[in-house]
Amino acid sequence: MKERTQKRVIRFGEAFVLVVIFVIIFVLASGRFPTGIAILLCAMVSAAYGVAALKIKWDDIYQNILAMFAKGMSAVIILLMVGLISASWLASGTIPALVIMGLKILTPSTFLVAAFIASAIVSIATGSSWTTCATVGVALMGVANGIGVPVGIAGGAIVSGCWIGDKWSPLSDTTNLGAAMTGEDVIDVWKKMLPTSGIGAVIAAVIFAVMGLRYAGSGMDKEKIRFLIDGISGQYKINLVLLLIPIVVVVVLAAKKMPVLPVLVLGIVLAFGIAVFYQGKDPGELLNALYNGYVTDTGVAEIDKLLTGGGMLDMMGIMLIIFCAFILAGTLESVGVMSALISKMGKITGNRGTLVLSSYISAVLCTYLGGTAYTGVVLNTGMFEQPYKDAGLDKLTMARSLLEGSGHTNALVPWCGSHVLIVSTLGITFKDFLPFYYSFWVSSILLIVYGFTGWFMGKKS
Repeated sequence: MKERTQKRVIRFGEAFVLVVIFVIIFVLASGRFPTGIAILLCAMVSAAYGVAALKIKWDDIYQNILAMFAKGMSAVIILLMVGLISASWLASGTIPALVIMGLKILTPSTFLVAAFIASAIVSIATGSSWTTCATVGVALMGVANGIGVPVGIAGGAIVSGCWIGDKWSPLSDTTNLGAAMTGEDVIDVWKKMLPTSGIGAVIAAVIFAVMGLRYAGSGMDKEKIRFLIDGISGQYKINLVLLLIPIVVVVVLAAKKMPVLPVLVLGIVLAFGIAVFYQGKDPGELLNALYNGYVTDTGVAEIDKLLTGGGMLDMMGIMLIIFCAFILAGTLESVGVMSALISKMGKITGNRGTLVLSSYISAVLCTYLGGTAYTGVVLNTGMFEQPYKDAGLDKLTMARSLLEGSGHTNALVPWCGSHVLIVSTLGITFKDFLPFYYSFWVSSILLIVYGFTGWFMGKKS
């Protein structure tokens, strides 16, 4: 006889209701209580429903949660390295040197397009939006504050460049995952995204260039710029060749596909050496700064804001959110919420246009619920392989749809490591940069248009 407590599979309607409850919780949480608490509340609802209604054993849910921690700890370690990178590069003068360069070269009218292109190029070269955001992005945001460009618009240009460069890079882990899951060559996947991410990058650059013209007539406060440059120079010895060595080494080695953790550690060690032997910093105080964050106290708020930050403690709040996200992801996988939703999505694809749109929405949804772009790619590949085959479309087309849906979305999910990194390094949230996240909007629109028109769609041979 079957046990009365035998677990059952969740239905689509139940999964949909749970998602609605999650959305309500996050809406109510906005501005009222921390994101981490909202995530835990969702996890509690999911786990309680799994145990009470679906008869899932708590031990199974708990083991899935632990498995999520095991999978995601590499991201947590990288976040720790980012905190150390920020503090050491502030102490060495690397980031301040980049800020001075930007203040001298960029103007309000050219900043947005320059920030977008620079961020995109570095992300394509390294395959890492995180590395670009934590280094070049921090310096560019400092320049934006100096020349009077609103932080939301500046953040939109920086984030657009970082994430479209990452998604479109043959070195990106997400792009390589999409290639591996579909059994295609990563260069072929990269080429397939030319009509979406490639053209999207060009259109986004044009938009940022036009937007920059809005600030052309306003002019810069040259006295403020000179004040900031003098203030920064008064805290450091400025030798551009020497101070840019850490960032050049990190970018070059990352572009050569060296393991990211050793590369970041090398960047920290180089910056530590420059801070001690060139800038004359006390080693003990510098080690303390690596843990607590680098602090500059000149008495001038604008300069202190530019030259303060980083450290391991600065990452603690971020990691707590990610830990909460691991718990939510573990409960969702145990209950089967995403699988139920994806299964329904795969059945409603009646033609090529709705197929592309459905796979895109499914990738966005899975990335949102799972807190990482990996879930958007992995969970949807098997689900949509047969529908794409039935529609006469090749796997490269499917890979493009899933990557366009997941590659940009992780920057918008409050409990995703990418968004948390943006908050900690650039000091903005998705609400600030979403209206100006043009690489996301343009690439998504192009993908959907191609699906319904048949343009740039690969036919299965």
